[in-house]
Amino acid sequence: MRKLVGLATALLGLLAFVAIATANTAGPSPLGQTQQLDVTHSPNKAGKGTKVIVDLHVRCDPAKVCQPPAGGLVAGPAGKASPVVNTVVHLPTGMKTGYKDFPKCNPSKLEANGLGGCSKKAIVGKGNLTADGRPTAGTVPGTVTAFNGVNKGYLLYVVPEISSPLVLKGHLSGSTLTIPVPLVPTIGTNPNATLTDFKITTGGKTKKKKHGKKVTVNYLTNPKKCPSGGYVWKFDFKYENGESLSPTDAAPCKK
Repeated sequence: MRKLVGLATALLGLLAFVAIATANTAGPSPLGQTQQLDVTHSPNKAGKGTKVIVDLHVRCDPAKVCQPPAGGLVAGPAGKASPVVNTVVHLPTGMKTGYKDFPKCNPSKLEANGLGGCSKKAIVGKGNLTADGRPTAGTVPGTVTAFNGVNKGYLLYVVPEISSPLVLKGHLSGSTLTIPVPLVPTIGTNPNATLTDFKITTGGKTKKKKHGKKVTVNYLTNPKKCPSGGYVWKFDFKYENGESLSPTDAAPCKK
């Protein structure tokens, strides 16, 4: 009976791996890792203010070890993906950002005081996440709140359910957003936790006085033109195991 249960579990894991490797997915890497990216604009009409929903999933082949020993830590269990250490987001050509007109959050205040450290008006996104803490812990859920930061910053306040909050400090340069991701230790020499699923909706509006009048400013605005293939997004990921993957996705658009 135990063998049948074990076989069923392995088959389910394999099916999940195959399913996630079919759409908008980069990989598998030599170590067996895949990275999925799904992006949606709402609304998706060209030239309109929008909210962007980003849905990320990283997976490891259930039969492989994607998190080898590193820095004195033991290897992760088979099927556990390696943590992301850096993310570079390439926005669609022609997409506009209104960050300079939005209230801003200082990351040091966010680190010191949590969500209460910055004005709610600086919040530009919310979402949720799931982390793999094996073998110390199993699946760990959490929440994420995005803030418009100082100096072209995009801040992510991440709160895992059984760990301390952390602040990811992204920086926007032109149409490129770079977000270093700190490693999250577990216990002793066990491998670091892996953020496996991440979904966030970014966008919003604010009022700004221009030329003596109050006008509405969108945090994100769709490109003026709607490409035939959609709004193209590209994410470059680097992982603790030294590998890199760069999935792309073309979000549907409307003229």
